[in-house]
Amino acid sequence: MEQQPGGGETHVEQVIWHGDPDGELTVGIARRDGDVVTIRLRDGDRIVADVRLRSGPKRRPAPHDLLRTELGPGATCTRTFVVTEDATTDHVPGAVPVLSTPSLIAFLEDTAADVLRPGFGPATASLGTWIGVRHTGPAQAGDHVLVTAVLAEVRGRRYLFDVEATVGGRPIGDGQVAQTLISLA
Repeated sequence: MEQQPGGGETHVEQVIWHGDPDGELTVGIARRDGDVVTIRLRDGDRIVADVRLRSGPKRRPAPHDLLRTELGPGATCTRTFVVTEDATTDHVPGAVPVLSTPSLIAFLEDTAADVLRPGFGPATASLGTWIGVRHTGPAQAGDHVLVTAVLAEVRGRRYLFDVEATVGGRPIGDGQVAQTLISLA
C-alpha cells in the first residue's frame, strides 16, 4: 500500500490478466470513477491486463452464512464435457461445426459453480455474474473438453475463478469467471 498526501491509502483491488505480452507494453488510464482508477496494459492493440486501484482503506468482505464451509483461494474442480451437436455452431459456411463460445462459457461457469456447490447451505445457489474469457481453439462434436476452475479471490459473496479448457492437452479457452452466492429463501 502506498500512503497518499493527507494520510489515505491506495491499493490494488483487482488484476484481470488477459494474456502474456509478445512485445513492448504501453500503459494508460482506461477508466476513472471516484476513488477507483483502472490502468490498462497493452501490447500494441491487444489488451494484456487491467489493474484496478482504489484510494482509501481496503474493503473487507462481508460475512455470509450461505456456505457450510469456508472456501479460500486454491479450491479447485476439474470436469470433462463431451461436445454434443447442440453445443456447436456452424456459422462458417463449408467448415466443420465447432464448439460455440456460449457453450464453452457454460462449461467454464458450471465447473466454477461446482467448486461452490458441495458447500452450499440450505436454500443457497450461485449465479454467474461476470466473465472475461478467450475462446482460442476449436473443439468438434464428440471431443472431450477438460475444464479446470481454480478459486482465485473471495470478496463477500463473490467468488472469482481462473478457468481453463483443453482438448487432448491443447488449450481452447481460458480466463476468469465470477460466481455470486444468492439465498433462495
